Amino acid sequence: MGASESKLEFKEDIFRLAGEEDIAIESQWWTRFLQLPETAEDVQALWSTTDLRSLTLNTPTDRPLPNTQTSPKKNVETLIYRTIGRLLTLQTRRVYSDPNSPIAPEVLNGVRILTRLLPYIYEAEHLHDWEEQFFWTPRKPVSYVDPKNNKSKYFDGLDETKSVSEEQRDTPLGPPLGEQLVDILINYLFFPNFTLPARKDVNGLPELKPSYIVWQSGIGANKGVGMTKENEKNAVEVLRLLLALSSRALYHAAGIVAERDNKPLTYLTTQCDRQITLNTICSLLNTVLKYNQNPWTFPIDLGGPTKDTKQPLVTSCLQFLLVLITYPVPNNGANEFRKALGRLHRAEDFQFIVEGLRQILIQPASGMFRPVQRLTSTVPPIAPETLSLFWELLQCNKRFRSYLIDTDRARDFVVLVLYYAIEAKDDPAKQGTVRMCVFILQTLSVEEKFGQKLNVPFTFHETLPAVLQIANFHGSYADFLIGHIHTLLTSSNRGLESLHPALLAIVNNIGPYVQDLQRATSSMLLNVFVSMSQPSFLLANESNHLLLVSLLDAINAILEHQYEENRRFVEVIVKSRKRFEALRDFTVDGALAEVDRMAMERKDAGEATGHRSPARPGSLDSTRAPASTRSSTLNNVPEDSAFSIGDDEEDEEEQTSNLSSPTSAPTSALDDAVPSQSRNMSEKARGKQPIGQTSFSHTTSRNTSTTSLHALHALQTSTSHQNFTPTPEWLHTFLPHLPLHTILTTINHAKEPHPRANKAEDAGAVPSATTKHAGEGGEEEAKEGKLLPGRFCFISQMLIDMVLL
Repeated sequence: MGASESKLEFKEDIFRLAGEEDIAIESQWWTRFLQLPETAEDVQALWSTTDLRSLTLNTPTDRPLPNTQTSPKKNVETLIYRTIGRLLTLQTRRVYSDPNSPIAPEVLNGVRILTRLLPYIYEAEHLHDWEEQFFWTPRKPVSYVDPKNNKSKYFDGLDETKSVSEEQRDTPLGPPLGEQLVDILINYLFFPNFTLPARKDVNGLPELKPSYIVWQSGIGANKGVGMTKENEKNAVEVLRLLLALSSRALYHAAGIVAERDNKPLTYLTTQCDRQITLNTICSLLNTVLKYNQNPWTFPIDLGGPTKDTKQPLVTSCLQFLLVLITYPVPNNGANEFRKALGRLHRAEDFQFIVEGLRQILIQPASGMFRPVQRLTSTVPPIAPETLSLFWELLQCNKRFRSYLIDTDRARDFVVLVLYYAIEAKDDPAKQGTVRMCVFILQTLSVEEKFGQKLNVPFTFHETLPAVLQIANFHGSYADFLIGHIHTLLTSSNRGLESLHPALLAIVNNIGPYVQDLQRATSSMLLNVFVSMSQPSFLLANESNHLLLVSLLDAINAILEHQYEENRRFVEVIVKSRKRFEALRDFTVDGALAEVDRMAMERKDAGEATGHRSPARPGSLDSTRAPASTRSSTLNNVPEDSAFSIGDDEEDEEEQTSNLSSPTSAPTSALDDAVPSQSRNMSEKARGKQPIGQTSFSHTTSRNTSTTSLHALHALQTSTSHQNFTPTPEWLHTFLPHLPLHTILTTINHAKEPHPRANKAEDAGAVPSATTKHAGEGGEEEAKEGKLLPGRFCFISQMLIDMVLL
């Protein structure tokens, strides 16, 4: 369609669709839309947004208001019928005088027209009922008024040459039009001379029968079909239309998407023949995993469009594959594509998957690309979708998850996943990537063997990209993982707050297995504890205490199961004993007094700077003070750096006393960590206060936290919690039940060594690295993501010894 006259004529045909009413379906004029365009750009440019919206806006004479429309123009129905009918005809019989003529141009134009039109139908709310009736009810004859005698004529919409008598006008002609369109498109994915190489039938003519075979070698096939570049381009066009047809959910409100039935996807995932299902999923998966196997062919980003002709096909395959395997069938129906993915079991298939995923994800993190780092793309364009595919594989196929961990490849993926999380954490537009990475790690962490595999020394830290390196790092994979979890927890991006429960759940799940944690890693965990145990954090909203409970459970898991193997961690806990004792002494009265004290300090700071705080002094209104008026009264508690550990108690107090807040009188970090009502109490008096022994249940709710750790020294508020006011009744629900018993018993045991404790250790009371951490059913609970219960053997022995003394 290179000539300007041809384009002008085609544009006039489009104008005629909107300007002329009820063009007859049997007119040969409709074939112009399928025969004239030569490229995808022609269809995109000539079918403008204005033209398409004018077709979906139909104002009948009896309903003059546009908002009352219930159907598009009659010509839209005819255009859809003629386009789908032509696609079916080209697939089932020879229509050209020359039987060797290629069918691709007409097929591509029909596919492109529907791809262009469907989104405008979906976005028009007034067409929802019409769309449901037109596409998803049994197909009936279509009627048109004969201008010669003003009588209605009836035709089969998919075959304009087949007329229907008036008596049969209500008789169904076949399955719904939408289902037929899905079947036609799936057949074109496996159609010779279109998406597959040319084939001849027994008469030497081009084959018109779909051939359901896997496109690429890999899973389900030892040899590929040898698709040409033209075949690949045609497959991209068909996949785009399938994606557009399945995109109905994009036009629903977020809260009701899961409740709506996406008819094309329901039909695809439940009604397709098993052979079609298996060949489709293997073709899509193999095409993605075989992409870019030669690392030196990785596309170079020079600021222009990519020259990689394979990338559009891989991207479309990956997107359509994810749509198929993640679709929740209504009424808890079985998704056959997801079932097929979950049934994979051969080791060679898993090896193929692992290598393919790794090859895509490793590109920006690979050391071999450092010489051209400024030229290569930072992140592969399909990396987010690849991470999604990896997560879905981990969830729906337990054998794959076990294979990944048993072969030690899980450690490699921990590094890769952390790279994408850290690289994207400060970009609000990439929060979805960070979430996906965290959920991948959480899914892996529920496996017992995963935690054990993390105790291997991390020996290639210096070869990692700069964004992934930890200063002065030395330790195991567990140290590396916890270090970057600390980075994500203390990130300044408030959009990551909802991930804090999942991040703490990872530490909680691997806690019973990690050994020989380094001092820096232990300090990071204590750093997070100090921030979460501040009154300003606990009283900020009604759910922040759950994060503290989760962190305490993680610390308990390490102490209960790997006490002997984590001497540095135990030492850090003991050195920080006053932090835990302060939390133990954090009573309801002290909490309320702390709120009033902080309100007074903010008021004094406001008067000193000439700005008054809107919060009332001496009341709980201070918890709702805007962030801009809050005073940093707890800045002396380190939050974004490693928690300082001295050689003894005096060194600890000496170090913390040098970190006083610039807006208040110089006080030690310890005093700020201890509630005001307990600061004048003696150590002996504090020790007499009760220790909560009831452990709070672990939670992994994604919306638990609304407070960012980078500002835990101030009272944080959010839109959903701006009216929250802490009350004594609310404080009583969790303060007496904080799981501090294990930690404080460990501290007391370390502070007061005695012969009986040593004998208990010699007798094996303290669990070794191989102590079983759970009773019957522990493995099943771990796989469900639940916390593993401890056996308090060494704590019980210490309590007996203390009583005897």
